[in-house]
Amino acid sequence: KAKPIMHITAGLHSPETGPPEMVMELAYRLAVSNHPDIKNIRDNVILLITPITDVDGRAKVVDWYYRYLQNFDSRDYIPSMSPPYWGKYVFHDNNRDGIQISQMLTQNYVQAFRDWHPIYSLDLHESVPLMYVSGGTGPYNRSVDPITIREWQWAASYELAELQRQGLQGVWTWGFYTGWNPSYLLWVTNNHNSMGRFYETFGNASARTMERDLSNAKYAGKDLTSQQWYRADPPDKKVTWSLRNNTNYMQSGVLA
Repeated sequence: KAKPIMHITAGLHSPETGPPEMVMELAYRLAVSNHPDIKNIRDNVILLITPITDVDGRAKVVDWYYRYLQNFDSRDYIPSMSPPYWGKYVFHDNNRDGIQISQMLTQNYVQAFRDWHPIYSLDLHESVPLMYVSGGTGPYNRSVDPITIREWQWAASYELAELQRQGLQGVWTWGFYTGWNPSYLLWVTNNHNSMGRFYETFGNASARTMERDLSNAKYAGKDLTSQQWYRADPPDKKVTWSLRNNTNYMQSGVLA
């Protein structure tokens, strides 16, 4: 009996430092834990993990952190959070190469898909508070099968409900990503009859714990801290946030 194959990628955007840390812990838990839920995954799923998609950029960001950032614990007076050129050619747009496939990291991703044919890919990112689960606002790309769009929405709804059950505040969907642009890296999966999704989890781009003010943040024209149909349990206006929080949220979503 065939087992489903899932591919998790992290570290595509090098200043988003949390995902590579999380997947190392995730891999360890999946390998050694005897918890029934973990054992069920281990017995029934083939899981591929790419811990760092842009390895050169990651090395530069780590060097920058130890040289300039490690002693700062407030974003009010911290220096630049990342080196000027962590991506030699395309910088942040290494996640806009899914059509041209011009970069080696994109070519490696495509080759991994051709070798393994995962039915589900999950690309882990770090930006908006506290955790965004992709589903799409529309307009959706007409080349995407309606079944795939329904699967995006179904998966997002399930994960939001599961994370709410666990008491994780500030998890939401809808108001960040349209679901139209086919050039994102994960769309290599969507364009080949599989499902590609992503998370955005809040991060400090630092190993330090920091006080973060969310009171002025807006997405889709609404205050981030306001309750909406797509954000039933909004975050507080001020939070104390750490790499541990980042890891807990992201890993809980993956395991959901």
